[in-house]
Amino acid sequence: MSTMQAVMLTAPGVVEQVTVPVPGAPEGDEVLIRVTRAGICGSELEGVVTKSPRRKPPLIMGHEFAGVIEAVGPDVDTARWRVGDRVVPNPLMPCGQCRTCQRGRTNACPNRILLGLHRDGGHAELAKCSVRHLHRTPSGISDDDAATAEPLAVAVHGVRLLGEAGVLPRSIVIFGAGTIGLLALQSARLAGATTTVVIDRDPHRLEVASRLGATRVIDARTDDGSTGALGRLALEMTDGEGFDGALDCVGVGATRAGAVRMVAPGGTAVWIGSAADEIPVRGMELVLNEKRVQGAYSYTDHDFSAALGLLAAGRVELTSWSKVYGLGEGASLFTRLLTHTEPCIKALLDPRG
Repeated sequence: MSTMQAVMLTAPGVVEQVTVPVPGAPEGDEVLIRVTRAGICGSELEGVVTKSPRRKPPLIMGHEFAGVIEAVGPDVDTARWRVGDRVVPNPLMPCGQCRTCQRGRTNACPNRILLGLHRDGGHAELAKCSVRHLHRTPSGISDDDAATAEPLAVAVHGVRLLGEAGVLPRSIVIFGAGTIGLLALQSARLAGATTTVVIDRDPHRLEVASRLGATRVIDARTDDGSTGALGRLALEMTDGEGFDGALDCVGVGATRAGAVRMVAPGGTAVWIGSAADEIPVRGMELVLNEKRVQGAYSYTDHDFSAALGLLAAGRVELTSWSKVYGLGEGASLFTRLLTHTEPCIKALLDPRG
């Protein structure tokens, strides 16, 4: 086998189905992975739409994936990692040497490399990864679940930051019922949150959030940003105080500001993922009410392990709101997801299909 199929970013804003050479033989402590499942992340869709300069074509995207070891490099400990092992790469690769890494904030490493962003990722039949960033797939979990460890780790990290701020287990509002929002909902409930409110504009996503245990779901289309309906609702649901914590899983100015507005005095708003450049937050609202804003970027390896643990224990539900597609329709799937003509919350690619 000298070539393989892949879904590639071939130019800014252009995703195509391509035939490319297989990756070279694994070197050093690398392994070659035959991909069994790969997710399409919202950040990848956003990157295509905005023609983000962070992703430089030609590039095989895909940082959410799982597979089976196909070959090992000469420096790999074969007593630990063997051909045929099911594995999940942690695609976020910090340097491990800088002050930020030494302080345990490896996710914020200024030298970090992300598979699917800086190097070819998992939207292909084969991919390479160092064993330093591999996790063994827990026995009994599906390929679908294994490939969802990465976005679940993002959600786990955001909820953990709320916990460190002393918020859990109390009331939480979540903006966005996409993949991260639905996983954050489940993570928050597992962490002990007693009131979970989810806000979105998509009725289907809100129905899924309700089914997954949200205390209440709110259609954001009822508030145009000027009526203050969401703010009043927050007070009504929390005895006039506001929510103890907020998780913004959307990342636009309105949701960033809404997360701050809906938390109680002393509350914490966690902003997950990409942020709008300009955010209309009133400084005095933060100062007079001692509200906190916490940025949350990706996850640490601890969060990744915790995510795999939740999946192994069967604590996270994914099947009812995800769908698997063959790798061969990956490029057209990007188009359908971007044009909102594919009614799927979480899309997964199967390179074998």
